[in-house]
Order: sequence, then structure tokens, then C-alpha cells
Amino acid sequence: MDFETLMRQKGKDYCYIMHLSYDGRERERLWEYARKNKLIGLDQPSIVTDDWPKVRSNVVREKLLGPIWIKQYDTICGMKRGDIVVVLEGWHSWLGIAEVQDDEHRYLQGLNVLNNPTTGFFDHVRSVKWEAEYKYGNHDRLPEPIKSFTNTLFKVRKGTKRWELLAGISW
Repeated sequence: MDFETLMRQKGKDYCYIMHLSYDGRERERLWEYARKNKLIGLDQPSIVTDDWPKVRSNVVREKLLGPIWIKQYDTICGMKRGDIVVVLEGWHSWLGIAEVQDDEHRYLQGLNVLNNPTTGFFDHVRSVKWEAEYKYGNHDRLPEPIKSFTNTLFKVRKGTKRWELLAGISW
């Protein structure tokens, strides 16, 4: 299968790209957790200490997070069942392609790394079904790097340069 065929089958003209790590730290452990538990997620557990919709207005008002992180939370909470997420390792490789399985995100405070430093994950999560996945270290390179993608999560629309780069993915 390839990315374009999957997107046609799903009737999607957008997807999300996502980095799944703390600035590269613990990337393998986090990826294997995501794969095994069929989850994607993000967090800032020392700042966002409750469900995002509950704390968003206070975080914005108090300027506890910058606009980029606010958008990251709004994005993961705004995803819909059936949305496609391509999980990347840096700019050069992809680890998996997932379809969001739930209607709403979940906040699982006990899951974050502050509560579980060696086994934790992210506390704002979405359940996914892996359409394609690699064991860490066996992943595929992208045809070209997706340069300048430094955020955790970004919506990619059909017809953009990033979409064209993802179109080269096959498994």
C-alpha cells in the first residue's frame, strides 16, 4: 500500500504529522509504548495539569504556554475519528501511520512521565489503529526530509509540499 492510496480510500484531503518524543529523548521507548498500546499523545505535565478543555482558558490567560503549544493541544483535541496521523522520527524517517479511533481525546494524568518516570507516556492521548508500523530501528526513510517541522503536531493539507513528501511513502 502507499500513502496516496490510503488517503483516497479514507476520503481524506488532509492528515497530521507528529513527532513522538521529548526532544528526541526516550524516542524508542515512547514509540514502542505507542505501538503496543495503540496511542498517540502529547503533554506538558508540569503546566497542563488537567484535561485541556478545562484548563485552556486559564493557561491562555496566564500565558503559561506559548501559542505553538496551545495550537498543539487544540489540534490533538480537535482531531476526529478517522483522521490519519503519520508519526515521524525527525525530518528523515517515518515510524507509523495511524487512524484515530475515538471521538474525543482522553486525559490520563497517571500516564505522564512525572507520575511514571521510566514507563510513562503522554497524558493527553488519542486511541489509534496502526495502518502501517515499524519496530523502532527498522523504519523507512522519507523520499526527502520534511525540513523545518519542529512542532509536535501539524495538519498537512493535500497539494502542499509536505503532502507531496508524504505521497512517496509506501509499505
